[in-house]
Amino acid sequence: MKHYCRYCINCIAQDEDEGVCQETNKMVKKTSIRDACKLFDFCEIDAFYFNRSDNPEDAKYKPRVPKKKQCDGQMSLFDRGEVS
Repeated sequence: MKHYCRYCINCIAQDEDEGVCQETNKMVKKTSIRDACKLFDFCEIDAFYFNRSDNPEDAKYKPRVPKKKQCDGQMSLFDRGEVS
């Protein structure tokens, strides 16, 4: 999992696009990714959740579903079925 600063327990949002890391006192953008941050502690609630809606369930982390490389019903160009 990537370490998005917005899902770190140390991130405090200041406005819609910027926040502050409580531990390092650095400015954090909404799209910041710091994979090398040793202070990252996962929190399932987005620090910038007030941009979404009034429902707190919308602020929870939702991992992306991995895409299939090829759908099940698709044929390859090189597969030949039985020719009558």
